[in-house]
Amino acid sequence: MFPYLFQGLDISEFHCETCELEKHTRVSFPISNKRSSHPFHLIHSDIWGPSTIPNVSGASWFVSLIDDCTRVTWIFLLKQKSDVSIVIPNFHSMVQNQFGVKIKGFRTNNVRDYFNQTLSLYFQSQGILHDSSCVNTPQQNRVAERKNGHLLNTTRALLFQGNVPKSYWGEAVLTATYMINRIPSRVLDNKSPVEILKTFYPHFRTSNGLTPRVFRCTAFVHIHNQHRDKLDPQAIKCVFLGYSSTQKGYKCYNPSARKFYISADVTFTENKPFFPKSSLQGEISMMEDSPYESFEPLDLPHDSTYGDKELKSSESITPKSPNFTTEPASSPIPASVTRNFPQVLKVYSREKAILEQKQVQESNSDPRNEITIRSNSPLHTQLGETSTDSTDNLDLDLPIVVRKGTKECTNRPLYPLSHYLS
Repeated sequence: MFPYLFQGLDISEFHCETCELEKHTRVSFPISNKRSSHPFHLIHSDIWGPSTIPNVSGASWFVSLIDDCTRVTWIFLLKQKSDVSIVIPNFHSMVQNQFGVKIKGFRTNNVRDYFNQTLSLYFQSQGILHDSSCVNTPQQNRVAERKNGHLLNTTRALLFQGNVPKSYWGEAVLTATYMINRIPSRVLDNKSPVEILKTFYPHFRTSNGLTPRVFRCTAFVHIHNQHRDKLDPQAIKCVFLGYSSTQKGYKCYNPSARKFYISADVTFTENKPFFPKSSLQGEISMMEDSPYESFEPLDLPHDSTYGDKELKSSESITPKSPNFTTEPASSPIPASVTRNFPQVLKVYSREKAILEQKQVQESNSDPRNEITIRSNSPLHTQLGETSTDSTDNLDLDLPIVVRKGTKECTNRPLYPLSHYLS
């Protein structure tokens, strides 16, 4: 409001310790579009992983190596994170042999796997300057971080579009790297990384001469004569998973045999995915969301397991056994769900059996020693009367103890006490 009051004063004098503790923020990162003038002067690297699901080859990590000048990317799958100590020296030897130059700088994040004794001694012996980012500051290694994000986005697209299981993520990453190295980039003035590298090294072979194919499509690999009989199939059905880096052939995989095939004698059905279509990513089908999907239909035995003759003979010897009736249970499952799995099973309920009461008389019984127990339960009827309310008005919601009523043995008179005396 009064700027003339602050004329000639330094603004740094108004910063105190309380202000720093109260509202300290991180510094902004400047945008830099500078690139090295020659390939392999600076290499960016980052380690991704571990994956929750290992690749079919057993890898759970991958390390990316990006050239700062051409942005050509190399990907190496790792079974263990410590294998990076073997990959980097081998990569440096390949660069020296194929391109005749040495790597001058190596920029990584602040991961201890880059600072182990093996790599530290190797960088010192080769004169390579190892530049690392600060703790919790991935912005300083933004080239490798953004490249990994681009690779993972392309990998997810390859997996989701073809319904490919997650166990093939490693092959999808290698195929995504193969594609990105040959696609024009805005950072490179709409030129591909391989084209930029070829301008510096014309002898460098940028193509393996293979026709690009659709990832995850069905492929038929030819079986040579020495590996089959005269009546055996001449091809094996596989899934196409990319291109070989060491051979001029397509890389195909047979899930049933768990074996990779690298061959140039391959025919493709690109409009037919190898893996069947399923629900879209993020969507759940009705059966997957239904709590009844894990239940199997039960084959319960029926009550009438005996013939008619056996039933008649049993009725003449023993009292009538309780009858069983079947009642369809009301299903709480909506109709839209019940059509997708078997019908709900019937519930078997037991009806009360009305048994006739019989007087048991003893020839030598003494009326003074007999005790007769009489039941006034409404569930029983007197002799000679037919019970209709007991079956029609039976409340099935009552406990089973109340529905069963009093047992027949309790309605019989007790034996005289003289029977128990010797």
